[in-house]
This record gives sequence, structure tokens and C-alpha cells, in this order.
Amino acid sequence: METLDKNPARKTLGSYFRHEGTITRFSHVILMILVVEDLAARMITPQASVDFVLLAVQLALYAGFILAGALKLKESDAKDQDKGSLPDTIARIAEIVIMTVFISLLYHGPLFYFVVLLPITSIILSRGFRESIRFLVPGWLIQALSRYTVWMFFSGVTGQGFHSNEGQLFISVTVQYLLFAFYCYILGSVRREYVRSQEENQILIDRLGDKYVQLEQAKKEIQSQYDKISQANEQLEKANNKLTASLAEFYTLQQISQAISSIFDMNELLKFVNDVIIGVMGVSHSTIALCHGPGNLMKVQVSSIFDKKELALVSDYINSDVLKPSVKDGNSMIDNDASPEEYPFTRGRNIRSLICVPLIAKGNVLGIVLIEHSMPNAFSNDNVRLLEIISQQVGIAIENARLYQQMHDLATLDGLTGAYNRLYFQDNLQIEFKKAQEGNYDLSFLIFDIDHFKKFNDTHGHLFGDLVLKNIAAFIMKKLRKEDIFARYGGEEFVILMPHTSLDQVVEKAEEIRKGVGSLVISDRVISASVTISIGVSSFPETADSQVSLVKSADDALYEAKRQGRNRVCVANTIIGKKE
Repeated sequence: METLDKNPARKTLGSYFRHEGTITRFSHVILMILVVEDLAARMITPQASVDFVLLAVQLALYAGFILAGALKLKESDAKDQDKGSLPDTIARIAEIVIMTVFISLLYHGPLFYFVVLLPITSIILSRGFRESIRFLVPGWLIQALSRYTVWMFFSGVTGQGFHSNEGQLFISVTVQYLLFAFYCYILGSVRREYVRSQEENQILIDRLGDKYVQLEQAKKEIQSQYDKISQANEQLEKANNKLTASLAEFYTLQQISQAISSIFDMNELLKFVNDVIIGVMGVSHSTIALCHGPGNLMKVQVSSIFDKKELALVSDYINSDVLKPSVKDGNSMIDNDASPEEYPFTRGRNIRSLICVPLIAKGNVLGIVLIEHSMPNAFSNDNVRLLEIISQQVGIAIENARLYQQMHDLATLDGLTGAYNRLYFQDNLQIEFKKAQEGNYDLSFLIFDIDHFKKFNDTHGHLFGDLVLKNIAAFIMKKLRKEDIFARYGGEEFVILMPHTSLDQVVEKAEEIRKGVGSLVISDRVISASVTISIGVSSFPETADSQVSLVKSADDALYEAKRQGRNRVCVANTIIGKKE
């Protein structure tokens, strides 16, 4: 067993060594107070007078006391306090000498002899009474000598009314220092008894430690015999548990592997995995949160929590500090005694146990899986290991889903504007037109391009032209519904397919878009400009009866808008009005 420090006094009084600097600073403050008191006493007392030479001497002694204290603290940090180096001893003697001389120069000096006890008391606490004797005796001699000197040469300056002759002075100083010595002896005795009690306690602790070791050895022998008897049964139980866990893991991984190969939609994949986790782990709730944005903040993606208020609480606190180790460092965590104070997202939901495991793919943390149980001590390290295996597969699935989404975006989206590309539009035009025919509902088509865009590019450059295209596309995407299809048709030409929209409605929408684009001010901090657009619209079944005529009639209307002067909306002719 571990024993105490060989020097009990040093160990038990360690706090004194750490705070001796504070004691020294208090001494500085006390001396400064005495300087102020002395100056005030001389100013108030009629028979006394203020002597600036004496004040200068007092301040010089005060500065010397500060320097001696600084040396003492420096040596205290470098040496053992209980041994005392020569510079340390000199510094302590200097403190006592300066303090005694300083007090002798005070008008009410005899009232403040006890202040000398401050540095002597610190010596007793650190080294004992015997060590303090060699500081007490010089202090007594210097006190008597300095007080006598002041009495002889400065009797008109200091308050000497306390003593009528040098004999009384010597007796007074001696009696006070005898009282100091008696006080120091009592303090040293208390210290000595304290150190002795610590040594006795240490001996008792060592003996108890030996007994404890013997009991531990006996306990180990008994336990060893018991282990030999139950070893066969334990091995069988372990094998059975491993087999059960392996079957559960195999089934779970098989299900997730099938999902990875067949489900490419991120939300559907996570919903499926979340259901599998709840079934396999037997938990109250399971939540999957993914990291988003440059700050890598988590957002709840899927959760088994159906109550909207409870789900909102989890969403609000999913980025709390207690879960950050899983996101930042990729570490799993388990807590079988969870409290709402430590985990704010569990407030009001009676959650007592939880596991949080990071979702990792290619060394990057993609999010977390958080499972919760209403019972305390519901989880074990095996549960953590199983969830980590599941999370590894989920991380791969998420990465595959993201790659699939990226490939899908590359294949369907225009790289500059973020709108759909022409190929995607053509494929969906066929699908939507067929749906409109079968469902007998309106399908409107809108095509527009930017007026004089070639001249605009030649004037401001293609980079600024690209910025114009991106700004217009972003503006229009905010104005459309989820079911509308917005695509870049080519160059500066864009199209919009709007299901369940009549001709009157698409004209109204076209006018709103035309005015909105015209009011845009596009700037790159160097150039600021505005553009206008010309729009042609057509609608099934009013102005077109096929997908080809839907596009062609809108395109003809666009050219008519250009012919009429641009920055306008033109509508295709109705089918009834066409010539046979």
C-alpha cells in the first residue's frame, strides 16, 4: 500500500507552503497600515511632530522588508521548507530585523511588538519550535537594542511615555519576548503532536494494509476454488451467449446489406435501418442524426419518437456538449444512469440508459445513432459493440446513398444554375404529358430567354453572364412549387413545366416571373446590371394537343414576344383559332 511522505510535517502542512506568499503579502499590508497609523498619530498628538526623515527611514525599511520577503519566497520554491537554505535563513532573519527596527521607530511602537510574531509563526509552522529559537533570540536582542537606541536618540520623535528609563524598557521588551516564546512553544507543541499523530496514523494504516493484503490473498484463494468449480458452466454460458449474439449480428448485418444494395434514397434507407435497430436492440427509442454544413452541426434525420414536442426537444439539444465527443472524436459512449441534467434532450421522457455511436465512413464522422431505454442499466458493452458494427454498415450505406445522389445530380442537374438539364426535362415531359392526358388535367409550359444576352456577355464578360444566369435561376426556383419542373433548355434559354395549371394561371405566373427578373439588380462588387426576359407560354389542352405542339407553340409565342419588342409575355394561339 502507498505510504505517506517521509516527512509528515511537510505533507500535512503543504497548504501552508502554498500560501506562504499570501502571509508575506499580508505582512506588507500590515506594515503599510502601521506607517499610516504612525503618521496620523504624529499629526494628531500635540507633543509629537511629523519628521519626514523618519518617514523616509520607515519607507526604506518597508522596501527592505519587501525584498527580504521576495528572497524568502524564491528560496521556498527552490528548496525544501523543512531544511532551510542559507539564503532562506538570511532572508527570514532580515525580515525579523527590519520589522523590529521598523516597530521601534513608531510613535506607538510598544503596542505593536506582537507583529513580529508573523514571520516567527511561519517558521514554527514549517520547521518547529526549536528552529524558531534562533530567530526569537536575535529578534529579542535587536528589539531591545533598537528600542533603546531610539529612546536615547529620538526620544522627542517617538512616543516613549511608556518607559521612564532604560531598565523599564529592557524589562518590557524581555517580558514580551518571553510571552512570545511561550506562545511559540505552545504552537510548536501543537505542531509536534499533530505530526506525531500523523505518523501514528500512518503506522496504523500500514498495519491495516497488511491485514487487508492477507484478507485479499485469502479471498483470492477461495475465489480461485470457486472459479474452478464454475468454470465449465461459465464457458458453456459464454459460448451460448456468443452464438446468440452472432446470430443476431448476422441477421442484422444481412438485413442492412440488403438495404444497402437495394435502397438508394437516403430517407428510406435511414428509416429502414432505424426500424432494424429498434427490433434488434429492444430499445425505447432510436434516433439517427446526420452532420450538415461547415459547422458540422447535427440534424435529426430519422427518429422513432412520435410526439412532436419530444422530437422538437431532441432536435434542439442534439448538438449539446455531452454528445460532441462522438461527433468530433468518433468515440462511442454508454451511460446506464442518465439524468436530464446531464442530457437535456431526455427531459420529460423518462430516459435512464442510452448509447451514442458515431456513423463513420472513410474516416469521416457522418452523424450519430442514439438509442435510449427507460430502464436503468439496460445496456452492456456488447450492445455498444453490436451497435458499432451496425453503424459501420450504416455509414457505408449513407456514403453510397450520397454518392448515388451526387451521380444523379450530375446526370440530371445543370452544373451552373442548379436547374434540371434538358435531358431530364425531355424525359419528364413525356411522363407528365401522359399523366395529364390520363388524368384529364391542365399541363402548362413556359419558355423564356434573356433579352440581348449575347450583347450583354460581350459587354460585361462571360463570367458576369454566368452570374446573371445563376441569379435568375435561383430567383425562379424560389417562386415555383415542388411539383413544377424548371430546366435550362440551352444557353440563356429556360423552360418550366407546370402540372395542374391552366393557361390563365400560367400567364399570371409568367408575368410575375418577368417583373421579378426585371427588378433584380445583379452585382459582383464591380459591375451592377439588370436584365429583362421574353416569355412564351402554352397549355394543354387549350393551345396544344401533344407534347411536341406544347413545346413548339410556346416557342413560337416566345419569338412573337421578341418580335413585339421583348420584355413581355406572349401566349400561344388556341387550337380552335388555328387554321385547318
